[in-house]
Amino acid sequence: MGSLRRRLRETRWPVLPDSDDRAHDLMLSTLRPFVEEWDRWLAQPPRPGAGEHAVLGNGARRVHVARFAGAGRVPILLLHGWPTSFLAFHRVIEPLRAVASEVVLASLPGFGTSPLPSGPWSIADSARLLAEAMSAMGHRSFIVHGQDWGSVVARAMGALEPDRVLGVHVSAGLRGFMADGSAAEPAWTRLREFVVEGGGYLQLQSRRPRSLAFALSDSPAGQLAWQLDKYQLWQGELHDDFGLGTDFILANATLYWLTGTGGTSMHIYSLPTGYPDTGSANVPTGVSVFRHGDFASRAVSSRENELVAWYEHDTGGHVASLDSPSEFLSDLTHFIDLVGANA
Repeated sequence: MGSLRRRLRETRWPVLPDSDDRAHDLMLSTLRPFVEEWDRWLAQPPRPGAGEHAVLGNGARRVHVARFAGAGRVPILLLHGWPTSFLAFHRVIEPLRAVASEVVLASLPGFGTSPLPSGPWSIADSARLLAEAMSAMGHRSFIVHGQDWGSVVARAMGALEPDRVLGVHVSAGLRGFMADGSAAEPAWTRLREFVVEGGGYLQLQSRRPRSLAFALSDSPAGQLAWQLDKYQLWQGELHDDFGLGTDFILANATLYWLTGTGGTSMHIYSLPTGYPDTGSANVPTGVSVFRHGDFASRAVSSRENELVAWYEHDTGGHVASLDSPSEFLSDLTHFIDLVGANA
């Protein structure tokens, strides 16, 4: 931690124009307080860890999981997206323990202490690896929730393991859920505006992830700025901490920095799907849509999945487990009951 704190204190701030007409760009006045708070935050005494952590698998095919025993009848696997981590679910773990036999948080390959294997790798490979991890934990069947890229992996798990996955629930759904212009929906209008205003990172991370990784891996302030830029883009109306909480923002940035996964995490944008894009087979699917940074389409979700539940909210954002935990829990609990997992 000493090296990280030193780097933060020695941040070389860029020379910027006195005025900035790009209202959606990240401002120095937004970043600098977080960098200063990060240094202070790291000076705190270590906090006791929660859950049982393990890295399952062999060689480069390993996946990190955090396990929390519950009182329900079915295990639940929670999958994060980018640029978050398994830490994005910390506000919903305890309530979910009441409805799940075990709550499992996993780090997607390339994130945290789950390495990205070298050579060809796909979303389907990630799905298979996570299914193997659930088997290693003794779970024959389970429900999967995915946010952002976690939604893509969750959907792939349903398609590849329909006899094991009891249901797939998603928020901030991407491939297989996101509006594509095939229906006249507000989600399509919002998505087009989003791509124009802030979609540049999609091109960089899908086509030039290595070039960007050099900068992010060398500067903790740069790593934090890149993450804050996305929180501002998706959740800018949700208070100064973007509805995420300063603790999460700094803990998440620390995890990326200490594991050096700023670069490997971005490669998920260029991974092939790797399985026939035929939806989630016969797996019941539920979709939660929140107000900010969520572009899921009911028409697409119905067409590409066995949609059994659709939840819409006028509040919240892209990382619903953090910014809208009550609504998130209500939707997921209802979905679990709906598919009969707690019958």
